[in-house]
Amino acid sequence: MTFIKELETYEQELRKKYAKKGITITVSGLAASGKSTGAKALAEAFNLEYVSAGRIMREIAQGRNISLLELTKSASKDLDLEIDRKSLEYALKGNCVIEGRLAGWVAGENADVRIVYITPLEVRIRRMAERENISIELARKEVIERDESDRKRYREYYGIDLDDLSIYQIRIDNSSWSLEDAKTKPVKLVRNFLKEKGLI
Repeated sequence: MTFIKELETYEQELRKKYAKKGITITVSGLAASGKSTGAKALAEAFNLEYVSAGRIMREIAQGRNISLLELTKSASKDLDLEIDRKSLEYALKGNCVIEGRLAGWVAGENADVRIVYITPLEVRIRRMAERENISIELARKEVIERDESDRKRYREYYGIDLDDLSIYQIRIDNSSWSLEDAKTKPVKLVRNFLKEKGLI
């Protein structure tokens, strides 16, 4: 069951097409929280397909026979909904790790484990500056603008509060982790959780 009303009918259609195989893990978090590193490590550790919003956007662009740049310029609620529908499709197929801001909300109870990164703002700003090789001031502006834009968009589209973490079973604050920790600790957390649920 999804947690987004607008996707309920589509979910029912998908259930007629797919019988879920293996596990589905979702990884969510705000900009520069470290969710991509964690999601890729989980996909590798559990031999699952790694699915990101970026990958889904490339698939949509290919389907429309346009460039990714053209697609991003045409960003709209319809595009967001199409990305969410494709994410839901992956969740129902199983054997994947889905990374995205709304991944946990979209997959809902079709996910075997929903993870959220709760990395503090100042840590995310520093990481953005280092990753993009920009000043702290510019990174602060970009991170805060993206956070506000995401919160506003998802509230308007679906009535979702991104600060509501109640749907997640695992919350990760990786602010004191090394790069090695970032790759190994999420795997340990998820392995323990899945063992407790009897899924591995």
